[in-house]
Amino acid sequence: MTRDARLLGFEAWMDAAMSDAGWADALQRSRALLRARGASIVVHDANASVVSTDCEAPADFVRYCRALAPRRSSGINDCRADNLGRVVWLRVEGRAERALSDVTFAVLADEALDLILFAELAMAAARAVAARARLACTQQSSALMTAAFDHVPFGVATADAQGRVTNLNDACRTLLARADGLSTRHGKLMCRDPSDQRALMEAIDKSLRGEGARVLRATRAGGAQPYVIRVLCPREAGAMRDQCVLMIIDPDDQPSPGAEIWRVMFDLTECELIIAEGLVAGRRITDIANERGVSVETVRTQTKRMFERLNVTSQVEATARLCRATPFRAVDATAVRRRAAA
Repeated sequence: MTRDARLLGFEAWMDAAMSDAGWADALQRSRALLRARGASIVVHDANASVVSTDCEAPADFVRYCRALAPRRSSGINDCRADNLGRVVWLRVEGRAERALSDVTFAVLADEALDLILFAELAMAAARAVAARARLACTQQSSALMTAAFDHVPFGVATADAQGRVTNLNDACRTLLARADGLSTRHGKLMCRDPSDQRALMEAIDKSLRGEGARVLRATRAGGAQPYVIRVLCPREAGAMRDQCVLMIIDPDDQPSPGAEIWRVMFDLTECELIIAEGLVAGRRITDIANERGVSVETVRTQTKRMFERLNVTSQVEATARLCRATPFRAVDATAVRRRAAA
């Protein structure tokens, strides 16, 4: 057998590890390389054992492989099965591949079988199963981190050395959609002012070279306060890196209403929560009273009770306390579901 043919067999397992498809193609190629009549793997985890076979394996062979699930042994096992013939199998323990699952590789063989190649393919199958498990964990962790960043109240994005945005959170999407100071063009982050753009690219370059975090601003249209951008590469200095992190703050953004958090932290009543949201939004006591259709004195009395719960003595202190207690951003659940389905 040529070296190229053997490599193709191992590559088939690695290709299968990186895809969402089953193991049938890799098993088919392994069966062909071994000149066997069937091939299977059994993935054992804490709860169950899952059998995968190539498309030409007989049904009796599948049942036999299921029966191998509870059996443990070292080395290559060679036995004869009724109505099947010779079955050769090897169980690779998960800890040998830094994985949680053991993998049993089995073939329905003719008398002639290359046992060295068989063992090599068994190890390739075990490595593929371990690689897929690690990839699944990484993807899950990435999804969790994305969900967490969507609750951060300022924009977070990652960009490469050319300023191309590679990932961004929900707050950053909202900010870029305004196109009043920052936008994307062909996937690249662009400042409205050319001098700001030059400063941004210089900051990205220096950050990727390990020269520390940079803070700059992006001028906005209509006289709004400029965006504040912090560029950093959170790795050791001294080497060129591929990605940097951009944190973008809009000084004009109001904190998201934190009624759920305020209720838990300060035990505020419904009326007090309405007042709290009004104060954080910059409304006056008279405005809040008119919106609720009650007297100003009623709102003042309720505001004093709210001060007692917050342990403050003024509207300024109350607003500061409430804003500090609102670290999360209210995420548009519909938008999140739409992105997940895309």
